Amino acid sequence: MESVKELILHITFLLFPVFLYQTVWLSRPFKSPPSRNKFLISLLCIPSALLCLTYPLHTIESVSFDLHAIPVIVSILYGGPFSGAAVIASVLAYRFYAGGHWLLLSLVTIPFYTLLSFYFQRSWFSFNKQRKMLVILLIGNAKTAITYSSLYLFHSFGWVPDVFSGEGRKYLIIGWIFLNFALFLTHYAIEYIRENAIMRYQIIRNEKLSILSELAASVAHEVRNPLTVVRGFIQLMGQEIRDNEQKNKDYHELVLSELDRAQDIITDYLSLAKQHYIEKENVSLTSLLYEVDQLMRSYANYKTVAIETSIEDGLMIVGDRSRLKQVFINLLKNAIEAVPDLEGQVEIRAYSSHEFVRIKLTDNGCGMSADQLQRLGEPYFTLKEKGTGLGLTVTFSIIQHHGGTIRYQSTLGGGTSVTVSLPIGALK
Repeated sequence: MESVKELILHITFLLFPVFLYQTVWLSRPFKSPPSRNKFLISLLCIPSALLCLTYPLHTIESVSFDLHAIPVIVSILYGGPFSGAAVIASVLAYRFYAGGHWLLLSLVTIPFYTLLSFYFQRSWFSFNKQRKMLVILLIGNAKTAITYSSLYLFHSFGWVPDVFSGEGRKYLIIGWIFLNFALFLTHYAIEYIRENAIMRYQIIRNEKLSILSELAASVAHEVRNPLTVVRGFIQLMGQEIRDNEQKNKDYHELVLSELDRAQDIITDYLSLAKQHYIEKENVSLTSLLYEVDQLMRSYANYKTVAIETSIEDGLMIVGDRSRLKQVFINLLKNAIEAVPDLEGQVEIRAYSSHEFVRIKLTDNGCGMSADQLQRLGEPYFTLKEKGTGLGLTVTFSIIQHHGGTIRYQSTLGGGTSVTVSLPIGALK
């Protein structure tokens, strides 16, 4: 009964920081997808770990057992290397201050399970729920195994008391069960809160896009028909312009170019209005990307931009081929227009990784600031002189409806890299 009380206390130490993080950080309105606050993760995981150390689950022959490893694991996987290092340093400082048998044991066990956590952290956010659960239980069980093995070894040297006989054996089993249970509960709470925050952002964004889509569809259809008629008559009038009337010819070409630009804007609006309709078919991304590359080569040559490709064979997904083609034409066109003339370079890489196909486009253009990166995908936000900003809005939405993600990395003067991740699959 006492052990259950201690477990409830430890669960409070573990879950209270999780819900506090949600209240302080994830409840705020986001203009872009919710991001991690690594400093806040460290700030909350440190007291959680120290409280677990101060009030252990049980003590056997002056050897105490607790769940401080869970905040350490969480800080590494969700906060990254610096957050994890801060929590590890706090735990070791506490151990040095308290001394006792666990100081030596911590120096042996902490490097083992933290290195395992650091290894998985690099790909943590690309894992699905099931894989995350398997990984976190693997780390927890590895931590238990190295701890109990070290205790047995240290006891054989006479460095720690015997904890494997009598009541000690029972508490060792209880400690192992409690660790796995607490790991599962903490991980579930964190993932549930993260998904809710992302879903809330998507709902708000989709509501705005839905209103915009309805307006776009009604306006675009009404405006496109008279534009088509006007363009046709201007073309007929242009045929009657004499060769020596250069000024009239210039006016004629200017009017046609502006009408074409109006048509492009209307096309963007119509794409926005139809973005929710996604056909499902087997799509070879390998052939699709080669097709997009060939289509955009002439435009790249006109801009004197060099394109390099590295595309794996056999990349297959389930989706709408025409929509995906629109996505990659848009992204490649943006990359070509962002690089300088004569020395412009764009690289296209496509490869499979962790159940996803990654398509990465890198350019050596002028780059973007952090504020500009945050606003990418917003309707009407554009860095071009002539543009609506709806192209990327549609692109983001298409990728989202395919169950994928799109991530930009850029610095001013350092070029831009965009990575599209789409789940691997095929219809049977």
